[in-house]
Amino acid sequence: MIYLNTYMYVPHEIEFIIANLEECYDHIDKMIVCEFNINHTGVKREYQFLDLKDQIPEHLRDKLDYHACDVYDVTKRAYNDEFSIQNINEPIMRSWFTKLYDFKDDDIIISVDADEIIDRRKLPYILDEVNDKDVVRLKMRQFFYKKTYLWKNLDITVGLATKYGRIHPKYPKNWRYYANNWSDKGELTDEYVGCHFSWCMDVDAMLYKLETYGHPQYRFCAKRDLLEDAIENKKYPFNPNTDFQIEEISEDSEILPMAMRGNKK
Repeated sequence: MIYLNTYMYVPHEIEFIIANLEECYDHIDKMIVCEFNINHTGVKREYQFLDLKDQIPEHLRDKLDYHACDVYDVTKRAYNDEFSIQNINEPIMRSWFTKLYDFKDDDIIISVDADEIIDRRKLPYILDEVNDKDVVRLKMRQFFYKKTYLWKNLDITVGLATKYGRIHPKYPKNWRYYANNWSDKGELTDEYVGCHFSWCMDVDAMLYKLETYGHPQYRFCAKRDLLEDAIENKKYPFNPNTDFQIEEISEDSEILPMAMRGNKK
């Protein structure tokens, strides 16, 4: 069996979930989508997926498995505690799916965040790589702020494709970031296999993310005028010393997965 695994954090991610399901549909058996009753800081949130599910095209729904997951009692309240967010809460959330299925060791798990979209043209290549090497990291192009803003001097290499039996322990484990430990991450794919649409959201969603996600040190950027200026002028306010080289591409560029091109909006 071949599974695409992710989780939904905020409502605008339904667009990415649909895109990944559309891109991967012909090559996977199931797309697993978990939603949690906390945000990364451990603060309670309401489940929202069921209010959005009607946006998913009917012909794709048979391969989507949604799970509302109650993890409040096993996670930590960590509003200003980045260590606990990244070493307790996120590993629990990213590996909770292992509690929901009776996977076999040879099952293939492709584990990505919702905004990391696999390119359908690369699914056969990914599967061949996993069958050959057991575990690989996924090289993706990085987009920032807009789906046409390509961060041309930065690649994303944290998504994971692996045989289930390759990962020990299964839980808690930050499946998106590594295999067995930090020194055993798996080989990186030679080819780009998709795109990461990081911070591709409106300013209201950005403000919410800065309040709730795993890097509290960046909350100083939670200012509407600062974010609007950053988007318009292609700035990176989180760390002004970052080499932030943005190339604006066409909405129909062939480097984009088909489901993310302008004519598919």
